[in-house]
Amino acid sequence: MKMLGIGDRRLEKAPDDKAPARVSSGWAILKQEKIRNLPKRDLFKIVLASVAKAFADTNTKEISNEDRNYLVNELTDNILKYHPAIRLNEIPEAIAQGVRGRYGEFYGLSVVTFLKFIEQYLFSEKRTSLVKELPPDEVPKPVPSLQTQFETAKLNAMHALQRKKDKKDISAVSTSVYNFLDQLTLLQSTPNEKYDMMADATRELIDELKYKLIVSPYVERAAIKKDIEAYTDALTEHTEVNDRQLTFVKMRAKKLALDAFLNNVILEGGDLGRLIEEKREVFLKE
Repeated sequence: MKMLGIGDRRLEKAPDDKAPARVSSGWAILKQEKIRNLPKRDLFKIVLASVAKAFADTNTKEISNEDRNYLVNELTDNILKYHPAIRLNEIPEAIAQGVRGRYGEFYGLSVVTFLKFIEQYLFSEKRTSLVKELPPDEVPKPVPSLQTQFETAKLNAMHALQRKKDKKDISAVSTSVYNFLDQLTLLQSTPNEKYDMMADATRELIDELKYKLIVSPYVERAAIKKDIEAYTDALTEHTEVNDRQLTFVKMRAKKLALDAFLNNVILEGGDLGRLIEEKREVFLKE
C-alpha cells in the first residue's frame, strides 16, 4: 500500500482556519461530490485533520509518528473502500459525533473505532432522513449510450486487472466488474462451482463476523451473533438466510469469482482487453 506522506507534524488540533468543515445544514451536503470522484489527497487531508481533532478533543495521549501514519493512511483507504459514496464534509461530522458519545461508548481511537463512527453516522436517523428529503436533480441526467456504457465498464475491468497485478484490493468494483464480464459470458462456471463459491463466501463472512464480534460494542453483539448463526446454519443445515444476508453472500461470491478469473488471466498472460472487445456486440445487443 502506498503511504501518503504526512511530514513531521504530530497529531494536533488543526488551526481554526484549516479545521475540517462541518456538515452543511439540511440535505445540501448530499449534493456535494462523492469521495470516489475526488482526488485521494483531498480525502487524506480531511481524515488527517479529523483524526487530529479527535485526539485533541478526547485528550488522548499522542501516538508515535509510525502509528499515526498507519492510522491515517489505513483509515483513508478503508473509507474509500467501504464508503465510497460518502461526502467529504460528512467525515469530520461523523468522527466529531462519535468521540462525543453520540453513537455509544467506545474504547480508544483506532481505525476500527473511526470506521465504526462513520458507519453509525451513515445509518443514523438524521442522515437517513436527509437522504429521504433530497430533492431530485432539476435536470435529469441523460442515460449514457450503450457504447459509452461498454467503454466505461471495460475501463473498470481493466482497472481491476491492474489493481490485481499490483496486489491491491478490488472490493469497491468487484460486483460491477463481475456483472459486466458475466454479461459478456466471459465467466464460465458450472452449478457446482457456483455453489462452492457461495459456500466459500459464507465462510469468509463468518470469519469476519467472528472478528467483528470481538471488537464491536456490546450492544451490537447480539445482531452479529444472529448473522453468524444464520450463515452457519445455511452451511451445515442448508437453511435459508434473509435478503440482506443473501446480498452480502452474493457480493462476496462475485468478488471471489472475479479474483479467480483475473488471477487466471494474469497467470496465462491473457489479453483481457481483447477478450472484452470480442464480446462488444454481445453487450450492444442486450
